[in-house]
Amino acid sequence: MASKTRVIYRTKPAKRHRAKAATTLPLAALMGFAPLTLTTYSAFKTGGVEGAARVATASLTGYNTYSKTWEYQHMWNGLFPILIGLGVHKLASKVGLNRALAGAGVPFIRI
Repeated sequence: MASKTRVIYRTKPAKRHRAKAATTLPLAALMGFAPLTLTTYSAFKTGGVEGAARVATASLTGYNTYSKTWEYQHMWNGLFPILIGLGVHKLASKVGLNRALAGAGVPFIRI
């Protein structure tokens, strides 16, 4: 007596598609530039381009061009917030917060 032929159907595994990379804005990194922008703009309104350049230099490097001294407290209006914002952005990427935002469908924004 012949046995019945068994037919085994194999299904192909589903292909995983990654979404196309879209332009997004790193929110934490951009917010680090806000204090620098605001202090430079206020210096521009009162002192023109020269005043804005002096404040931007002092905010990013800590060097005061008026008194020719290093004053690191000025860097809290420029360099330190930028570095903190970049650090928060890097940490959010490591933790997976940016991928979770993309999966939730939040457009244009990353942390």
